Amino acid sequence: MRRRRAVGWCAAAIVAGLAVVGVQAQGSPQDSPAGKGSVAVKGNLKNWSSTRGVHGLERAFEYLSRADLASLPLGRTDIEGDDVYVMMSEGETRPPEQVRFEAHRRYIDIQLVVRGQEAIGVAPVSALTTVEPYDPAKDIEFFAVPRVLVESATFGLRAGDFAVFAPGDGHRPSLHLDGPHVSRKAVVKVSVAYRDRHRAAVARQAGPAGPASND
Repeated sequence: MRRRRAVGWCAAAIVAGLAVVGVQAQGSPQDSPAGKGSVAVKGNLKNWSSTRGVHGLERAFEYLSRADLASLPLGRTDIEGDDVYVMMSEGETRPPEQVRFEAHRRYIDIQLVVRGQEAIGVAPVSALTTVEPYDPAKDIEFFAVPRVLVESATFGLRAGDFAVFAPGDGHRPSLHLDGPHVSRKAVVKVSVAYRDRHRAAVARQAGPAGPASND
């Protein structure tokens, strides 16, 4: 009996360890189809400037902090033309079996819940299988949800919470969180090229010492 309990405990410890590795990986650089590091992070808008992984996205967060997102029209509003723009939407959350993973290559997503709440599943695209090939016009690729996925995490977002997804971050948005809800969201699209240009400009201004930032 003791031997069986020990074996069961060891198996549970291994599974738990793998799950923790998967969650920690979301805040670490990863390879992506576009060759850019992955920066999947979660934070709150009130504290965005102290959140790791937002370097180069300041323009987007400054807009989100100042705009009246509760009354902003649904659909697209330009911030910096095609480089930075926000998409406002409202809709009911969905059960996990109805939502596939998606990922982008040219744009970074900043998904902010304005009203309501939802969960977003996260997994590296390297652990996923494509079910709809990448569409360059829409900058999106869809992936199947594996039966077993240890390299994953779930972000629970309530009003004021945001998540950042870079190329390499597969994500399943608008999932139920403590049951179904109607969620009003602001999704800011920031081109990877814009972020990289901004980072380079800050580095040049900072000189040899380099910028003090939340990379």
